Amino acid sequence: MYSSKTVGVGLIGAGQIGKVHGQNLARRVPNARLVGIADSYIEAANNVAALTGVSTVYTDYHDLLKNPEVEAVVVATPTFMKKEVVGAALEAGKHVFCEKPMALTLPEADEFIAMTGRSGTKFQVGYQRRFDPSYMRIKSAVDSGELGKMLLLRSNTRDPPQKVAGWADPKVSGGIFLDTSSHDYDVIRWLSGSEAVSVVADGVTAAYPELEGLGDKDTTMTIIRLSNGALAHVDACRVSVYGYDIRAEVIGTEGAAFMDIGKSSEAHVMKKSWESNEFSYWYTERFDEAYRGELEGFAVAILGDSTPRVTAKDGRAAVEIGLAARKAMQERRAVSLPLG
Repeated sequence: MYSSKTVGVGLIGAGQIGKVHGQNLARRVPNARLVGIADSYIEAANNVAALTGVSTVYTDYHDLLKNPEVEAVVVATPTFMKKEVVGAALEAGKHVFCEKPMALTLPEADEFIAMTGRSGTKFQVGYQRRFDPSYMRIKSAVDSGELGKMLLLRSNTRDPPQKVAGWADPKVSGGIFLDTSSHDYDVIRWLSGSEAVSVVADGVTAAYPELEGLGDKDTTMTIIRLSNGALAHVDACRVSVYGYDIRAEVIGTEGAAFMDIGKSSEAHVMKKSWESNEFSYWYTERFDEAYRGELEGFAVAILGDSTPRVTAKDGRAAVEIGLAARKAMQERRAVSLPLG
């Protein structure tokens, strides 16, 4: 239905994830076309432009928003900049795809929801796991009722070691709860079809002591009680020496569905020196198809005037759980939701 139509998209933010989105828009999303790239760091913008064959590059995203060919934007800036950028884009009448987490605070998230309501444009948050075939298979099993009554859910994100740079500062990215575990909180809500009612969390700084000075952790656990009566467990770690470790599981009274790290084996012995092509080393490989799919879904929502699969309210819910988890860890107590 939409094969002959395309959406003109501008990319704001040409960092690591911006590069992924730019290449997908340029080559792999048939209902969208990459019109221009904006980044205050011109070398980053030029690098993505060279990879995508796009000649229009801006150092000021306001200039990109003035381009009449730009109908929608992908916002891939650091989280602390998103409110300003998204606000300007919505004010300019552009549809917005915003990378997660969409905000650092609940008032910010509420403002996003209000702005999207006023603008009448489409707004989608970048939780690409909802577009991944393995996750969609688990969702199908849950929704069909074949697992019975839901008892327990699990989701984890364990990243390979990286240099601790500015992105680790909670003031910039939201930290491990809002940034890293944000995906998992969204997965739990999406798979369960249920909201969080209370959160308990803890964390340690064992591998990157410099994170203590920033007020963040490198290893965390979150336990969530859901409104449907089930419990959920989320863990995050920034020191997965064997590769990018992403798993999910749902246990019910009639069965279970899980997604393991490997593609063909359910059991793995993993060591730093052991190499296997059964799992991806980094997120760009593991979610290659999902990153493409979420942008295609965004374009379909625009062209078909439908609701995006991941809304601003979904983005706010993940932020709220992350803030509750941080508060629970700091205060050594269970925190009820919604937050006051």
